[in-house]
Amino acid sequence: MRALGVLFWKELVYFRAYPLNLLNQAVSPALLVAPYLLVARMFGFDAGLTDSVAVGLLLWYWLSTLMWEVGFGIRMEMEEGVLEGLLASPVPIPVLLGAKGLATVVENAYLTACMVGWFFLFGVRLPVPWPAFVGLLLLSGLGLIGFMLLQAGLVLLLKRADAPGDVIQTGLGTLAGMTMPARLLPRPLWALSRAIPLAYGIEAARGLLLGAPVGFEVLLLAGLGAAYAFVGWRALAWAEVRMRASGTTGEF
Repeated sequence: MRALGVLFWKELVYFRAYPLNLLNQAVSPALLVAPYLLVARMFGFDAGLTDSVAVGLLLWYWLSTLMWEVGFGIRMEMEEGVLEGLLASPVPIPVLLGAKGLATVVENAYLTACMVGWFFLFGVRLPVPWPAFVGLLLLSGLGLIGFMLLQAGLVLLLKRADAPGDVIQTGLGTLAGMTMPARLLPRPLWALSRAIPLAYGIEAARGLLLGAPVGFEVLLLAGLGAAYAFVGWRALAWAEVRMRASGTTGEF
């Protein structure tokens, strides 16, 4: 726990050391929000459909931040030379990623507040029960742990895993129904979406918009998330062993 706390604090220090990054994160969501809402209004989408797209974007933004700050973020430790020091100490890589994950939850909370502010500015009110919605955001983040571990394993092996990361992020967002319900996808793609935890998080969030209680989707989200976390953990362990055996821990 001490190692986790120290690494978590290191991640928080980055926020203080680079305040312009926080400013950028406050402004950049508008560049994501505005085009979707502009198209929605051009084609006469009603408020319910606009809200549906908005919550999908919020959950997808959590996916995006977790992938690049946690899964791909281990590359920063490679560039700084921290990774080799950690591998020579009793601190395992999952602890490092856990610290990054905790810091990213803080970052995502900030980004979510910024996005909601932009939504309000553009006239999207998001009438959801916020305590339940925030809990769903956190649970959806936990459901993505396996994909973050897999991305980290790819970084250990490939050093630069930008392209696979883009494919994973875009594929998961599309299949999960980021901008439209997954049930509207072609049947084969809809079947694939049933294997993605984020899809159930988005569906549960859209149910909250309609006043429905959080139900069976949460159980599927938690169950699939736990299964993928185990697979991702094993894949990361294999990637670390492979990296050590090939002698590429110092390459980036």
